[in-house]
Amino acid sequence: MINSRGLLYPALHKFHSALSCLEKFEKGTNFFDNIGYLDNFFSEYRNITFVLQKSLAHSDFTSTYEKLRDQHLVNNVGKWFIEKRNEVLKQQPFDLEKRIVISIYAGQGAVILPELVFTIDNDVEFSTIVDSLKATLLGLNQLEVMFSAEFFFYEHGHGQDLYDNFISGIDQMKLFLLDMKKAINEECKLSDALESKIEKMTFYHVPKDMLFVDDYMFYTKKKRFEKASRMAMWAGPRQSRVPIENLNKYYPDGDVFNKFEIMHLMFFQWQKTLLPTCLIVYSNDTFELNSFGFSIKTTVYRKFNEIAKRIESDNIISVLFVTEMYTYNIQDIKNLDSRERVKHAKNEILAFYMIDNQLGMKSHGFDTKLIDDFKYIASVMFAEPSEPELPRFMNPVIKEFARLRAKS
Repeated sequence: MINSRGLLYPALHKFHSALSCLEKFEKGTNFFDNIGYLDNFFSEYRNITFVLQKSLAHSDFTSTYEKLRDQHLVNNVGKWFIEKRNEVLKQQPFDLEKRIVISIYAGQGAVILPELVFTIDNDVEFSTIVDSLKATLLGLNQLEVMFSAEFFFYEHGHGQDLYDNFISGIDQMKLFLLDMKKAINEECKLSDALESKIEKMTFYHVPKDMLFVDDYMFYTKKKRFEKASRMAMWAGPRQSRVPIENLNKYYPDGDVFNKFEIMHLMFFQWQKTLLPTCLIVYSNDTFELNSFGFSIKTTVYRKFNEIAKRIESDNIISVLFVTEMYTYNIQDIKNLDSRERVKHAKNEILAFYMIDNQLGMKSHGFDTKLIDDFKYIASVMFAEPSEPELPRFMNPVIKEFARLRAKS
């Protein structure tokens, strides 16, 4: 039976409304607006179950609703959502706190500046914070300085990152509504349309760093800031790890490095370009691919610092990376910043790198002009191994593997 408005439609509409509020919540938005978006989010999120109860009141699904509600929504995060909804409706607007962490990157790691904390009482435009960094960055006596600004949002006086709670709450509600949909088993065009719109929403479907991190380069000679433009491919929260054996379809023989090479050499032959990509291998024989694009190299330095921080807690055992790179004559690029060097590039290579928890290292570089020549590819892959050279941006990962190896 096809209904114009199915039993699940009101709840899906409220879920869509709640997520629409989070879509407007952004790191650069002023406190007044962001607090309003959060207040509306909590209200609409809580209304999902209210309207669903009313929709199901005279159906045979009340007991199913209660069972699935208790299974998915009765927990600490669900309780917190209810408490916040009651507070913002009856007591006061959400008490939002913003913290900004600025990290300056160098070859060996990152220097973290003192954390900046803001509430609605003392917020300032972020552009003024960036401008205030000029004296500090000039004092480093570098041609260019890479740094990033990461934004964290909290309930004032509490230590739980709001993003984690939001993603957890959205996960739980999605599972609850999915199980209700299976139980009700009805067709509804309006519900299908809402589900399609929900799946296209940004907040839940892009990596956290795309929402809350900005990367910058400061060119000291010109005293000019450049903010990175970026892109990323992402499988979604908790959906990114797959068995390592999945790589066998590209190259059943050889080790993970060989499989990684063959896979991306094939991609490059088809497309003549590719996104820089990390392959992260975990101790449980799964891996994760992280592909991202960037306009300045700060992003790749930040990414490898972030991976290094995860190595111990996530049981990472090796990290592989592929990217397109320029080669230069060192004498041609002395005293030139990144933008000035490009016109002096001699060649372009597709570069592959690997480091594992035993400090085993590998690297290969393929001339992109010869990438369709299979004899050339074989000559590079199976040449007598030479001393591998890993780029400076991988140093934080190398150092962390070395620390853990010494510790064990």
